[in-house]
Amino acid sequence: MLISALVIFIALAFFIMERVRPGRGLPNSRGWYVRALFLNLAQYGVVTLAGVTWEDWLHGSSWLDIASVMPSPVQGVLAWFIGTFIFYWWHRIRHDSDFLWRSLHQIHHSASRIEALTAFYKHPAEMIVNSVIISLVLFTMLGADLEAAAWFNLFAVSGEFFYHSNIKTPHWVGYFMQRPEHHSIHHQYDVHKFNFGDITLWDRLFGTFKDTREFAPRCGFDEGKEEQIGKMLVWVDVNRAQAARS
Repeated sequence: MLISALVIFIALAFFIMERVRPGRGLPNSRGWYVRALFLNLAQYGVVTLAGVTWEDWLHGSSWLDIASVMPSPVQGVLAWFIGTFIFYWWHRIRHDSDFLWRSLHQIHHSASRIEALTAFYKHPAEMIVNSVIISLVLFTMLGADLEAAAWFNLFAVSGEFFYHSNIKTPHWVGYFMQRPEHHSIHHQYDVHKFNFGDITLWDRLFGTFKDTREFAPRCGFDEGKEEQIGKMLVWVDVNRAQAARS
């Protein structure tokens, strides 16, 4: 319960900071808040579903048993670090595969406004697959306990809100974490590549890091494409003409 309250507090803190001192002006997007509310509520639904399905099914048998040798917060940190490596590659695969881009990831990149609300502006199917992968890492691979899973989620969700938020950050933060400025390059119009990881270590090691001190001038798809959410939900690629994504 305490960790859930922390997640809510962190989300609200980013929303407030964006409005008190925004990093840059964001474009007006017709229907943005309705779409964002719908998809963020879908994320809540996936979390609820996970708790009574695959999390329960996968919790029990595991390759390792870190729950027996370390406290829950340490388990959470370890699982999160391992998860950043796995999700770095999973993120690249979603860009490299036309099918996965179309069916899972394009909705997230269609947004012209990159802010805290965009963190979970994702196709429900992508949310489900991501949640299953997280459960496999936590429970099947590592044998973490449920409290560790809560700590993992705190770190992962905080990171998502941070690097999607519309706030300026010190350049030195980028030696460790992906900054909002870095992630805007990842979402940049006609680019949609570079800076895949939650932390910059993996991008630096595998040649996908692109440093910047400024936000990308424009993000998302061609004008009007992000409003075609109905098509994207049924896996229609609404932006075929854009540049390669890897």
